[in-house]
This record gives sequence, C-alpha cells and structure tokens, in this order.
Amino acid sequence: MTPRKKQRGSAMLEFVLTGVPMIFVWISIVQMAIGMWHYHTLQYAVKRTGMYIAHHGIGCASPNTCSIQLKDAANVLKTNAIGIPATDTNLTFTMVKADGSSSMSVTCRLDSCVTNATAWPPAGDTAVNSDIKISADYLLKSALCMFGPGAGST
Repeated sequence: MTPRKKQRGSAMLEFVLTGVPMIFVWISIVQMAIGMWHYHTLQYAVKRTGMYIAHHGIGCASPNTCSIQLKDAANVLKTNAIGIPATDTNLTFTMVKADGSSSMSVTCRLDSCVTNATAWPPAGDTAVNSDIKISADYLLKSALCMFGPGAGST
C-alpha cells in the first residue's frame, strides 16, 4: 500500500507543477487574441470611416455645402467597431492643410461623437487638397491584470 500513496501524491504534484502554469498560458493566449481582435476591428473601423468621409464629404469644397457631420462619421465608426465599447474609445478628427499644418481638430469620446452636429470636413477653400486624419484610442482591459502587482487598487 505504500507505493500507491506515493503515486497519488506525485500525480498531484505533477498537476500543480504543470497544470497551474498551463492555465496562465491559456488565459494569456485568449487575452492576446482578444487584444488583437480589438486592434484589427478598430483599425478596420477607422479605415471605413475615412473612406466614408472621403466619399461623402467631397461637397465641402465650396462654402456651406457639407453633406456630412461628425455624427455621421462617428456612426460609421461605431457600426464597424463591433465589440469595442463606445464609452472607452476616444476619437480625434483632424484636417491637415497641404502645407502640413493642422487647421481644425475635434476630439471626443465615441458615445458623445454620435451626437456632434459639426460639419466635417470643415467647409471652405482650405478643405480643398487637405488631408483628413482620424485616430482612435482604446485601452484594452485585460483579465491578466488581476495577476499583476497592484491588482484591485484604483
């Protein structure tokens, strides 16, 4: 009976030495996959929003003829940013003149951008041959944080 008890204890020890680290590896793989999915989704949504502004904002070359507003562009981004919380996503819309200087910039959270009625891109002669820059920031909240130092602190 003595050899059998030793085998049972060694199986438990083997599980502790291999199973527990593997659980952390699996959690890490899932969290990295979620992070990569959010990165790709946000990149795709920003690209689609830029295409929408380039196509629908072409009427802004002459004064007071802008056909879209920031809320239209933000709704396109929100529609394409599947799974990304609107309350945690910050957007910056910038119009860059041909000489490289920025003429107008609007920063808002995605959930507040969907009600912003500012015409975009800004109307006038400066809009012709200008670049539009859209940037989106999202902080991924990972489950791996619960294992790090300072977990639970605010």
